[in-house]
Amino acid sequence: MAKPLRVTADQPVLLRAVQRCHKFLASLKLAVVLIFSMAFTLGYATFVEAAYGTAVVQFFVYQTWWFNALNFTLGVNIFCAAAIRYPWKRNQTGFVITHIGLLTLLIGAAIGRKYGVDAQIPIFEHKMENFAFDRGRMFFDLEIVDDHSESSQHIHDEFVHSQMRVPFLAGPFNWEDYDHHFGYTLEGGKKFGLTQGLLKNGLRWSSGHIFKLAQRHEPNDIVVDQTVTHEGQSNGQQLKIEVLDFQADSQKSSLPRVEIVLSNPPQQFLDEDTGKQEERPGAFDTESPNAFPITIMPLSNPLEAIYGDIYPYGFSQPQQAGGGKVMLWIAPDAEYRAAFLEAAPTGDLGVKGRVVLRIAGTTHQLDLNTTGLDAIIELPNSDYKVKVLGLWNDAVEGRPGTAGTTYGYSNNIQQTEPESPTAHLQVLDKNGTPWGREILLFANKPHHNVFDFDQKIYGTYWFDFSKKSIQPFGGDPAAQEQVYSRIEFLQGDDGTLYYRYWNRRTNKLVSVGSLVDDGGVNSAVDGFQMPQFKSPLRFYVNDFESSDKPRVASQALPFNSDLQIVQRRVMALVRVTFGTTTEEHWIRAFVGAPGERRATDQEIRVYDKPSGQTLVVSMPTQALDIGFRIRLKDFERKLDPGTRQASHFSSWVDFVDLNNTREIWGVGIGESTAHPIKVPARTESGRLSDADNAHSVSGFAMVAAKQGTVVYWIDAQQREINITQLDTGDTKPFLNGQILRQRNQGQGSSGGLNQPHSLAFDVENNRLYWIDTIGGNTMIQSMSIFDDEPPQRIALSAGVISNIALDPINETIYWIDSLNNQIMRCPLDGSTPPTIVVTNIPKPNGLAVAQQTGTIYWGQTAITADGTATVGTIVSRGIDSSRPPKVIARLEIDNYCVSLTLDQQHDTLYFIEAPQPAKEYIGQHSAELRSTHYLKSISTTGGNEHVFDVPDLDLADHLQVFGETVYWDQSASFGHDVFITMNAPVQFDSPTNGHSYRLFQESFNGPWKPGEAEYERVIPADSLQTDLYLSVLTVNRDPGRAIRNFGCLIVCLGIAIMFYMKAYFFKPKSSKQSSKQSFNKLFEPADATEQSTSTDAT
Repeated sequence: MAKPLRVTADQPVLLRAVQRCHKFLASLKLAVVLIFSMAFTLGYATFVEAAYGTAVVQFFVYQTWWFNALNFTLGVNIFCAAAIRYPWKRNQTGFVITHIGLLTLLIGAAIGRKYGVDAQIPIFEHKMENFAFDRGRMFFDLEIVDDHSESSQHIHDEFVHSQMRVPFLAGPFNWEDYDHHFGYTLEGGKKFGLTQGLLKNGLRWSSGHIFKLAQRHEPNDIVVDQTVTHEGQSNGQQLKIEVLDFQADSQKSSLPRVEIVLSNPPQQFLDEDTGKQEERPGAFDTESPNAFPITIMPLSNPLEAIYGDIYPYGFSQPQQAGGGKVMLWIAPDAEYRAAFLEAAPTGDLGVKGRVVLRIAGTTHQLDLNTTGLDAIIELPNSDYKVKVLGLWNDAVEGRPGTAGTTYGYSNNIQQTEPESPTAHLQVLDKNGTPWGREILLFANKPHHNVFDFDQKIYGTYWFDFSKKSIQPFGGDPAAQEQVYSRIEFLQGDDGTLYYRYWNRRTNKLVSVGSLVDDGGVNSAVDGFQMPQFKSPLRFYVNDFESSDKPRVASQALPFNSDLQIVQRRVMALVRVTFGTTTEEHWIRAFVGAPGERRATDQEIRVYDKPSGQTLVVSMPTQALDIGFRIRLKDFERKLDPGTRQASHFSSWVDFVDLNNTREIWGVGIGESTAHPIKVPARTESGRLSDADNAHSVSGFAMVAAKQGTVVYWIDAQQREINITQLDTGDTKPFLNGQILRQRNQGQGSSGGLNQPHSLAFDVENNRLYWIDTIGGNTMIQSMSIFDDEPPQRIALSAGVISNIALDPINETIYWIDSLNNQIMRCPLDGSTPPTIVVTNIPKPNGLAVAQQTGTIYWGQTAITADGTATVGTIVSRGIDSSRPPKVIARLEIDNYCVSLTLDQQHDTLYFIEAPQPAKEYIGQHSAELRSTHYLKSISTTGGNEHVFDVPDLDLADHLQVFGETVYWDQSASFGHDVFITMNAPVQFDSPTNGHSYRLFQESFNGPWKPGEAEYERVIPADSLQTDLYLSVLTVNRDPGRAIRNFGCLIVCLGIAIMFYMKAYFFKPKSSKQSSKQSFNKLFEPADATEQSTSTDAT
């Protein structure tokens, strides 16, 4: 082995320092420390990932500066250990190769950490997505916009003169969690000593210290602080963004907020000693507390302008809790608090009820049973009187300011029985002049009460509902208006939380008082008294957050490692300073594609009046374009028996071209290999910017022209008809919105382009025919390919036209009305009304006409006699009904005919067969890949069935024969019906950017049912789908994987060489020679330095 560099006393100081540093970096001691440090780190990271998930270990370990430094130092140690022995000898070959392999492995790992992708792509069923979102990378996007009108004639980007993206290192936890969940304190608040805490809570405590080493933003950090510049010149505007709080997951809330915990209902039991039915009070559930949050929702900006004067302190919507309703108020002053606490009625309520009114510091009891309309009630020991303007049995709610209403409320004169009794009052001064505004008090809807906050006039209307029958609690909207007992909470002006409980059965205000605003079981008080029990329910206040006025807030939720960023409501509280304006807002993270419209809570707009500019702040996650689209055909979930827990879930997907959704394919009649004809052309590699205008073929027609074959095709995505020269690929629009407007000038037209599909070409008359849907009605339109005429409507149907077939010889067009299960026809020019050709067809689909023989062909699907399956057939019949229907082909059980066409030259029918879709999905529920569509042919008489070997056939439709080739349009898929499930990644190479991705089934959301907001937002109104899922796939790309694998091979090669060379090339030294060398080495100094420094020791 070559001797390491020696350090001698006669060397320059700098050289000695460099050599000592080199020796230290190459030393075995450093290697041992680094290796053990790396082993400890990886072991610790394993526990962190098991406890908190991949996102946490990536943020706090693998992506940190100290982990990179550890890897870099280990790499330097490996390099120096090999370099210090240069020049190498033959016996060091394996050693050097091994160290080269270790360096290669570390370089591959560094590349993977730096440039790798680990992101999530959320996909709804039957939708497509091509953007994945990195859960660990967030930003603040800032843009400054000049004042301009929002007219559609203006281009918004022309007024944006400054844009900036600032990284936001938020981390995977709520920021408040770092103070509560990473120490010697457990959630119950119990603290432990050093040893006991380390044993019970060591991982959390150690993580609390190690996590601090990661670079992340903390509360009150300033992420942007600069002066705005425009065209290189500073205009003096300050731009400052401070992050005050962050919530990795949250739910929308508002302040003030009270959270109460209810006890369980009392338990009845049979006393064995007395034999009587006894009862024990309900206990509080400590493991799963029965908690109810109560808030006051602030008015939105549009409602603030309408109701802000009437309800300046928000609107408390009652909630069902226990045996009644609960609600919350804000007391702006002591008079409101006194009106709340002193509101108990003192006398019998009678038929019309009583009003307790607080006026000028005095509480008055008003008996409405002794008064009538326009009566004036004298108030004892007061300078004020009250005029009764109205007593309503029911109130109708409308818009404030409407004529004939009071604050939008009016008397429902058709209601003869008390439903929502309302007292309409006016306070008069001693001269009989109205003092203050009119007052509205609602007996069973106190949240609608209208007070006079300026004159401090407050009150409560009590009515006898004890004999009124009500519905039990439930989801029925009508039950929300029922009269229940209620507990009202009040945030007092003195900061105290008060409550009062009114029992509707006894017509009594049972209890009034204050509450411990952050108590426990020991501070519980009596609540609702349910009639079937002797003991009341009890409750205590678990949490109380006050606010002077209602405002929107965000409540942090506990950390859940199973939820990805696309499934969480990520919020940040920021203070924005722009120019002379400073505001604080909560902002929700934007998880969406660039350019996608953001929700109102996903951006902050701060207007600076002196400059006339608006700062727009958003908080997006990193969006990565993977270069292709993923279509979720179906999501499959299986449950554990007897539970609602998913035992297995998986996704069936297609990998679809980024630019095209559907394209045209073809296969020769005598060939077996199908291929796309590049109409429209797919996205080219490295040209992802061309994918802004996606295309989707929904019908086409092949036409022989002088310059060769041309294709007229409908682009459903762009709502236009294009023409493509098949030989050159040149494409130009034949009919679009602009051309349509030009052709309609001065000419009447009944046609257009709304949802066009199913194109057909009339060879005799050189005209195109297609189906369109406008206003819920389907129609057939026609247009010449040569003349400049606008499209003309040929037929209009109240049904659903699904297929068309032309008979130019007899100048007739046929179509299927799938709604009414019939085949219809009319002249090609639409000169006469349509007539029925065949009726009572079970689920018809696919249509062809033999002009020479006068025969019509179609596909149909019938249900078997026992109702357990369907049978698809292809049927022929004479057009003039002289020949009865004849079945010429039977399809596989539960299969149906998707499309049908006729090759009249060879008397051959071509059709596409597919299984019946389950939940609108065409595929097989199995991990084994199978074909879902089949291209077949038969003779017109029913024989010579042939199946084409087209494995890439996917969602095919619109068959057509042209020359010796069969054409159709289908999904522009690179791979179809791909099965992605848990713990079984799928490898796919993007054809556009060349990157290799691995796809995992990560998680899911749902199911959403009809009527739920997410279902209604995604699923069309006419869909029969019964539920909706959101599948979350993980997209992983590791560019360093190949380098790491290569490094491992080099390491193995080096180790093998070391063993091989030691065994076969170098003979062991003789014992005599070895003893002599050992004797000489014992008395020979190692180097000059040792000789010069060992004199005293000698």
